[in-house]
Amino acid sequence: MLTIDIDTGGTMTDGLVSGDGQVRSFKVETTPHDVTIAFMELLDGVRESLGYADLRSLLADVDVIRWSSTITSNVLAQRTGPKIGLLVSAGHTDDLYDADAAAAVVGTLVEAEDISSIAPDADEQTVRRAIKSLLDRGIRRINVSLEDAFHDPSAEQRIIDLITEDYPDHFLGSIPALAGSEIVLRPDDATRTVASLINAYVHPALATTLYRAEETVRDTHGWRGNVLIGHINGGVARIGKTKAFDTIESGPIFGTYACAAAAREAGDGRVLAIDVGGTTAKVSAVEDGQPVLLPRGDLFDIPVELDMPLLRSVALGGGSIAAVRDGQVVLGPESMGAAPGPACYGLGGRKATVTDALLVVGFLSPTAFLDGRRTLDVEKAREALARDVGEPLGVDADTAATRVVEAAWDVAATLAREAAEEAGWDPSTCTVYGYGGNGPLFATAVAERLGASAARVFRHGSVYSAFGSAISDVVHVYECALVHGGEQLGRVADDLAAQARRDLRGEGFDPTHATFTWELRSDRDSQTSTGEGPSGIQDRLDGTPELVRLTARHPLPTLERSRLEPGSATPRDARPSPYGVDERIPTFDADGLVGAAVEGPALVDGGSFTWLATRGWRVATDDHGDAVLSRA
Repeated sequence: MLTIDIDTGGTMTDGLVSGDGQVRSFKVETTPHDVTIAFMELLDGVRESLGYADLRSLLADVDVIRWSSTITSNVLAQRTGPKIGLLVSAGHTDDLYDADAAAAVVGTLVEAEDISSIAPDADEQTVRRAIKSLLDRGIRRINVSLEDAFHDPSAEQRIIDLITEDYPDHFLGSIPALAGSEIVLRPDDATRTVASLINAYVHPALATTLYRAEETVRDTHGWRGNVLIGHINGGVARIGKTKAFDTIESGPIFGTYACAAAAREAGDGRVLAIDVGGTTAKVSAVEDGQPVLLPRGDLFDIPVELDMPLLRSVALGGGSIAAVRDGQVVLGPESMGAAPGPACYGLGGRKATVTDALLVVGFLSPTAFLDGRRTLDVEKAREALARDVGEPLGVDADTAATRVVEAAWDVAATLAREAAEEAGWDPSTCTVYGYGGNGPLFATAVAERLGASAARVFRHGSVYSAFGSAISDVVHVYECALVHGGEQLGRVADDLAAQARRDLRGEGFDPTHATFTWELRSDRDSQTSTGEGPSGIQDRLDGTPELVRLTARHPLPTLERSRLEPGSATPRDARPSPYGVDERIPTFDADGLVGAAVEGPALVDGGSFTWLATRGWRVATDDHGDAVLSRA
């Protein structure tokens, strides 16, 4: 049986198919107007590659489909969600329980005039008038987040019941309503309010897309399974058990979890993971084989007082437009995207981009893009670079391309340095992992700028978020604040465990096969255990327990990586070098470099990926086809 893992990014949709000891990667261009088109195109590409007559035949041999994406991230970043109404407690329409929270969401996720308040003793008629006043302003979803609802959510639930009663879902005018206490079980009113607003804001686009994809593979092509959706916790779940909030940045984070698995295997203590794609560059951090979590995060300029993976991003990718301002090369934030794309695509784009520069300096092969399905036009790239960068700087196209590449490396290194500082690390002590479509072309250059001495790149690094999905399980995370310390721990833990078992059964999984991991936190300590319940680890906790968290994990089929035969390490050809007119960079086939090592500068071409070892670096490949790069 096969497993298929799909990751939808801003420019490319990646796929990884595993089964029978083989792992194959696939790429198609993302279709932003409807990402389910690219989802189905990728499946059709898998069908054609594996020799199936139709999708129904392919899907009959598929055991699991997992899908991660940036759908919710894009809605949040671009502020394209629906018109939302918010009901809060009287006296809090301006601050939403915290002035910083209000400043972040009012005018972006919710308009000030679409926020109404309810007094604690308000009767039903008053509540109904408040609801109707929101609907009269064109509200399509209502959030209810009342003060102190963590301790007593009954008032929130009463309002939800009134909305459901007055606007039931069998009417066209039905209104979805959400209580803040259903999203976050913490006493902080502002956190519940912000989290519920984000969830409501991104929910419609996500739900429409996910159900459309699942209905297509099931109803049209006869698949019997369920599409499992990537979560920010590194696991997956069925659509019906997925909150939209849980999927934000799930695609990039799966790349981080793939790096964490690689770090555990390699024994790398501190890792800066750099993902450079077509639209953005992201840097995350891994320590001792686990993603670094921060006690608070920032989701596209919206502060969230919840545990979030350390993830920094910048508008830098292959499609980033290169220009000159005040005598300096600047990149982005505008991007040419997948259409019309960089000038070298030959689809009408005329602006110079990072991809054009990488092509002109020789780091990209013009005939290997998308596994050879598109030939890149070097002359169009050269013309764009000469016009947009060369002329303002007074240099030729080749020098302009080198300046653009150096500027891109500088931006990525600055981002990595900021991530290291946020983690409290000296960046020179870290190993740099490069992945994504362009990340392996950045790894050694960024490591050099950080003063680091080691980097890693991966055979499936161009689809590494799909790789992270392919090693994921069904995971649900439940947590609850303990406002009375350990007194309520037993009851709360029982409730969380019951919910976990109920959710797993609802997805068709046997809870007895799941692993339950408990975590207890105080203001100065954290204790975790898989073999015993929370009461058993309470004695080891330093301080009064303030939060209990349950992670329920049910295993799924995972990919099987085969061992590769050693290669000869013979250069295939040599490409022009940006380091000097008389120098050329040797290019090696990835399969030919297995089990061997070469000195940089060198390029490694795997068909769907390219690695770069800059001058002064050595690249050595293991029998899985992954490589470690070290200062020569």
